[in-house]
Amino acid sequence: MNAIVSKVIAAFVVFGLAVALVFYMRTLRAERTIAQQEASEAKQGVIDRDAVIARLRQDAKDKARQQQKLDQDRSGIATRLADIQSENRKLHDENEAYRAWADAPLPDDVVRMQSSPALTGASDYLAGMPAGDTVHDASGVTAH
Repeated sequence: MNAIVSKVIAAFVVFGLAVALVFYMRTLRAERTIAQQEASEAKQGVIDRDAVIARLRQDAKDKARQQQKLDQDRSGIATRLADIQSENRKLHDENEAYRAWADAPLPDDVVRMQSSPALTGASDYLAGMPAGDTVHDASGVTAH
C-alpha cells in the first residue's frame, strides 16, 4: 500500500506542479503582452516626438528665412530713406522756393491730426469721440 500511496502523492505533486506551471505560463504571457504593448506605445511616443522635433526645426528654418527677408527689407528701406533725405537736403540747400515752403508752419488742422494718436480700430475711434454728441437716426424728425 505504501507504493500506491507514494504513487498517488507523486501524482498529486506532479499535477500540482503542472497546474502551477500553467498559471506561471499564463502570467508570463500576460506580462509579455503588457511589455509588448508598452514597447509599442513607447515606439509611437518616439515617432511622435521625432515628428514634433522635425516640425519645430522646420518652423525655425521658416522663421530664419522670414527674419532674413525682414532684415533685407529693412536694409532696403533704410537705403531708400537715406537717399530721400539726401535729396531733400540737396533741394533744401539749392532751392530758395523749396526752402521757404519747407520752413513754413503746417496748417492747424494738420498739426491737430499729427498730434492725435493713430487709430488702429473701431474702439480707438470711439474712444476719441465726445460722449455727449450722439448721432441720430436720419429718418427721425428733430424737435426744432
